[in-house]
Amino acid sequence: MNNTTRIVLIALGIVLLVLVLLPLLFMTGMMSMMGGMMGHMMNGTPGPVMGGMSWVMVALVLLVLLAGVGLLVAGLRRR
Repeated sequence: MNNTTRIVLIALGIVLLVLVLLPLLFMTGMMSMMGGMMGHMMNGTPGPVMGGMSWVMVALVLLVLLAGVGLLVAGLRRR
């Protein structure tokens, strides 16, 4: 693997982790907070109304995290 390929893989990994994962984590936190407030306002009990959507967001966060770490490992591996 030449140096240009390694630099591109490392840059893509950092971009995924910083520019995609951080806003995704922020949106997930905001959605879970809003879901808890909506559940409390609608039926008086705390709990998420959008329970299925939170699992999708968690899966998406894990997928982006694994892709970013995988790209970083592939770029940093010596061969």
